[in-house]
Amino acid sequence: MKDRRIVVGVDGTPGCEDALLWAAGEAERAGARLVVAHAWDAGERHAPYAPHAWPDDLRYRRSRATAVLDRAVALAREARPGLGVERRLVAGRAEAALTRVARGAALLVLGSAAHHAGDGRLGVVVLSCLRWPPCPVTVVPCRSVPAAHGGAPGGRLLEYAGAGDPEAP
Repeated sequence: MKDRRIVVGVDGTPGCEDALLWAAGEAERAGARLVVAHAWDAGERHAPYAPHAWPDDLRYRRSRATAVLDRAVALAREARPGLGVERRLVAGRAEAALTRVARGAALLVLGSAAHHAGDGRLGVVVLSCLRWPPCPVTVVPCRSVPAAHGGAPGGRLLEYAGAGDPEAP
């Protein structure tokens, strides 16, 4: 493994937590550093006719983004205490930001809750990263299915392929 980084994109959803825990386990097994990345909308680009964001709004959005990232980093460190974890808060659209952060990495890990939509369609971030991959990409499905989607509360829908122990993230 040339670049010993595994990058995982997080957004605060349960699906991203599953991807985070899977990526942390993979980084530990590979002896790699885990880079936890979260993209936030800094309002940098806008149409000339669009209203500009107020500075307080930008501070609020950045503080919320920081909180999402801090929670994800804490979860990774709690799950894998000896693992080297780096945090990256990146301004911009998620698909572009994750591609920049993951360029040349050993692996980019993304979560997907496509089965929650009922039709299996992947989101724009996953599709973009798969279409123009900056490195190998793994998409980790969300493991739990809410009762409204045919599963028991907290029940498991999918097991991880190749993870060895099906209970291990």
